[in-house]
Amino acid sequence: MDTQERISQEFASLIEESDRLVKSCGWDGRDGWQRHPNRDDYMRIRTRSLNLVKRACGEGSVHFGSLTRVAEEPFSDERSYNLPRCAGILKAARDDFDRGLLTDLKTLVEAEVLGDVLEQAESLLDRKYHIPAASLAGAVLEDALRKLCDAHGILYPPKTNIDGLNSALAKAGAYEKLILKRITGIADIRNNADHGQFDKFTREDVEDMLKWTRRFIADRIG
Repeated sequence: MDTQERISQEFASLIEESDRLVKSCGWDGRDGWQRHPNRDDYMRIRTRSLNLVKRACGEGSVHFGSLTRVAEEPFSDERSYNLPRCAGILKAARDDFDRGLLTDLKTLVEAEVLGDVLEQAESLLDRKYHIPAASLAGAVLEDALRKLCDAHGILYPPKTNIDGLNSALAKAGAYEKLILKRITGIADIRNNADHGQFDKFTREDVEDMLKWTRRFIADRIG
């Protein structure tokens, strides 16, 4: 199942659960309730909805902004009667998603592809081929940095390397100095692997490199 199918299923599941809960509480479609939805059910659905809409639509989307405003209202965790509002926003996001109007989907798919290549590197590492795993992980990180440059409108030459992209991103304020230094360390491992300097890094270094790169892609790209 690909990313788009998983997101579609999550939308369908949340909308179905929301509608079922609203109906069971006797909402009349305006303001009248036989009883308010259970607070824990409301919080669970609202939290899942925020996570889904953030991933599918992006933090800057109208959909995510609307859900966030509902969640940030004073005493919002006690206002389970807001469930129909959350469901309405969720349905609008689902409709735009189904019509292909969400540009962040492209980013999600790209992140999934990078994740698949990282799995290949992890497989190499598991089979004790840590040197080619380091080269492959470095290539994945470089591609991720190019995508991050694109997202921030940072221009780069046709031929790139990790250090150049890393420096440009840090200078533009895309991330803090701690990440700059970590990526510089990963670039060194990748360069040593590519240039036959195998005694300058260990299998454990590559294992840490893979774990960090996966987290970085998940946090920064999707």
